[in-house]
Amino acid sequence: MTAKKITRRTFLGTTAVGAATSSLSLNTWAQAINNQKSPLINGSIPALEDDVKVVNTYHEIHCHGQCMLKAHVKDGKLLALTSAGDIPSKDCLPSDESIGKMQRRACMKGYAERKRLYAPDRLKYPLIQTIERGNTAGFKRVSWDEALDRACEAIRKMQDRQKELGYLPIWNNGCAPLNMLGPCLSAYGHHSAGNQNDCLYNALGKGVKGHPAIDMLNSKLIIVWSADPQTTSPHLPFIMTKAREKGIPIVVIDTRYTGTVGAMATGIPGVPAWIAPRPGTDSAILAAMANTIYRRNLHNPAYIKEYTFGFFPGDSVISNSPAKSPIDGHPWKGQSFTVPQGQSFVEYLDELNTAHGGEEGVLKWAELLSGVPAKTIKNLAIAYGKTKPACIYSAWTAGGAQRTGNGMYYTWLMLALAAMTGNATVRGGGIGSLSPNEGMSVKLGKAPGMAHGKTFKPLLFSTHVSSQVIMTGRDTRTPEQLREDIKLLNGIDLGEDPRLHLEMFIKGAGSGDVFNQRAAINPKLEAWNKLTSVITYDRFMSTTARYSDIIFPVVTHFEDSFITGSRVKTDTNFVNQILDPMYECKTDWQINELIAQRLGINWGRDGKSDVDVMKIQWAGAKVPEKYKELNPEFKLPTFEEMQKEGNVQLFVKPETSVIDAARFAPGEFPTDTGKINFYSPFLAERGRLKQKAARAQYVRPPEGIEDLLEGKKGAKGIAYSLQFTTPHMPNRSHSSFDNTTSLMDAFPHCVFINPEDAQKRGISDGDEVYVHNDAGCMKIPAQITLRQLPGVVSIGEGAWYQPSPTEKYEAWFDLDGDGKPEKHIVAVDVGGAVNTLTTDRDIGAADPVLHLQTNKSGGFAAGGNLCEVSKQKPA
Repeated sequence: MTAKKITRRTFLGTTAVGAATSSLSLNTWAQAINNQKSPLINGSIPALEDDVKVVNTYHEIHCHGQCMLKAHVKDGKLLALTSAGDIPSKDCLPSDESIGKMQRRACMKGYAERKRLYAPDRLKYPLIQTIERGNTAGFKRVSWDEALDRACEAIRKMQDRQKELGYLPIWNNGCAPLNMLGPCLSAYGHHSAGNQNDCLYNALGKGVKGHPAIDMLNSKLIIVWSADPQTTSPHLPFIMTKAREKGIPIVVIDTRYTGTVGAMATGIPGVPAWIAPRPGTDSAILAAMANTIYRRNLHNPAYIKEYTFGFFPGDSVISNSPAKSPIDGHPWKGQSFTVPQGQSFVEYLDELNTAHGGEEGVLKWAELLSGVPAKTIKNLAIAYGKTKPACIYSAWTAGGAQRTGNGMYYTWLMLALAAMTGNATVRGGGIGSLSPNEGMSVKLGKAPGMAHGKTFKPLLFSTHVSSQVIMTGRDTRTPEQLREDIKLLNGIDLGEDPRLHLEMFIKGAGSGDVFNQRAAINPKLEAWNKLTSVITYDRFMSTTARYSDIIFPVVTHFEDSFITGSRVKTDTNFVNQILDPMYECKTDWQINELIAQRLGINWGRDGKSDVDVMKIQWAGAKVPEKYKELNPEFKLPTFEEMQKEGNVQLFVKPETSVIDAARFAPGEFPTDTGKINFYSPFLAERGRLKQKAARAQYVRPPEGIEDLLEGKKGAKGIAYSLQFTTPHMPNRSHSSFDNTTSLMDAFPHCVFINPEDAQKRGISDGDEVYVHNDAGCMKIPAQITLRQLPGVVSIGEGAWYQPSPTEKYEAWFDLDGDGKPEKHIVAVDVGGAVNTLTTDRDIGAADPVLHLQTNKSGGFAAGGNLCEVSKQKPA
């Protein structure tokens, strides 16, 4: 291309495809931009006024985008936000296309942060509730002194209760320094990754991570399973694009036709680009694939014998594990383990084969449950078994299928496929779960401690049944197990009638919305009435804030400074403060410091600023020795350089990618057996499994497709005919951004429904419909789309609960812990919060002892639950 200056018109003219620009290759466009001679490129005209300051900072929000923002600031005001690559520069193509120092470009949420910063509904001042929880008209502005005094008065009342109970009956959900007063209450269980973490701890070992995303460039076949990185991890599609450019085939398995399917999937001979299973049935497909691979001798017996335990009947090992039992601290090394009769993976596959009449019968069984043709499953299994290496990729939290009623076993079966084919520890392989590192991480120096004195361990309860704990003092553990756990972990004996008294709740700003994100909403609304006090730190009137007594307004990440590796640990980022705190907002730690001063707690920064703390951390920052070997000329930037650039990456090339599992010699994994477990002796002995199976296998979820096929009726006497999923949406990061109008307009909240299902119910596109089940009812618009499977609807997670002032619904759920649902009259939710439809339950391992090892034990079950959709309001 020879034009000196290329306008849109001359560009289209020179390519001679004015009517077909959509097919123009990205390389052609990039070359055109690279060749043009414009003021933007040469900089002969300044792009910004001289007094506009550009500050590089990081977009710290709960997603995996890792985007860097350029904040354009003048006179203490944020004028605009841009990101890397927004303004083309001279010779930019190499950096634009680099997978070395990758450009961390912003997505729509990053660009919308200015609207969030200046949002008219931002919380500006301390508030107290003067009427009743949930009534926003009752909030009254007060001074910081009054709000803090009220909060501390509530805490002191709990200190009086502490004298009776031996602990503070406060659910400390965040960072408040109350653990210096004595043991508080805290929750175990994780809505994003609990099932995955329980599986990997017991089957792969504590802290052992999956393959890095960059390693997929070493694969010969990529299977993206139940993950939509275009929505949840905006930088990963760039790596996937590079894989496509290399000719690596990609198959995407997802219940919805996502952007990842449309942009990335290629398919392989005999296998379509998109495979669409019903929710909760992914593990049936995986089990059938494992059976086909085994029957056709596509597994790797030598690798299995060397690296794994529990695959073959009678498997026995003397452990050489470096780990210790989390129960008593005794080393596992030297202990003998034998898989019990009938519990090996081969015996499970034989059970399947016998029950369903051979390999073809097993494939037909998987087809019946999943809706995926048996031939497709067989062809995928054969292709995966024959292709070396092959990668199963399900992002950092094992995808949406991990958040179903059998999510732990789905994660385990992905690992089982990788292990039986030798793909678990090799470059180009993959176990499903990704490592958060694409390369290596900077290890920061230790930040100064804030707690100057003794702290106490919390008493743990299951977050997934928190309402039941408030009402009854117990979660799903037996009384004996509850007493045993608290005695083991806290040294407190709850007595013959063990119960946890949860009487107050306090939430820090960074700890999520417990209504919109954790457990069922309707039980929580009733249980919340029993609490004596609810205190929330927040930026907006979220659902949790709405149902609070005292609200403290907190800053955004534009109003403070800190260092974070966030979620892509290859990066270290400086979040640089660009504005003074607005209104009367304070940081979490400042609020905590003020509370600590009033309560006589020696907690705080001792006068250190954010930047002071960052300097201490950066002064002690270290680069891994292995990275120095790979890149001997690399030097960490100075503190001042990091403040200016905002980002440093320890990238590792694909050919030297770091496979975490490969650092362990066979037999020396940090599991109980020292091997990759198809069967877990620890889980079996611990006896806390909700679905009993201590091995990789398909288990029937507590609610799912089998109930639908059998016509099983719920507590209301209704046989629901649809399943629902709760996918991440591109316009939200969990519950953040649900009040950002520009994003709400671009992606209106709705229930996605297949045309076939809509027609049966007389639903037209855009109709207001009711989505309901035993747990509750919501009223939102319907969007009819072929992207949705017949029989399955989806509602994006994270929307804020909004109770209808006029419409009520008869819900049935168990609030008294007797296992029998009771009738409750609840409000119809017109905000569309999916937790209106979820059921409180523990699944998987659900064990506080495991939580202390993984920080995220105990899985959440939402995807695949049953519902109905109607134009008329149900009873």
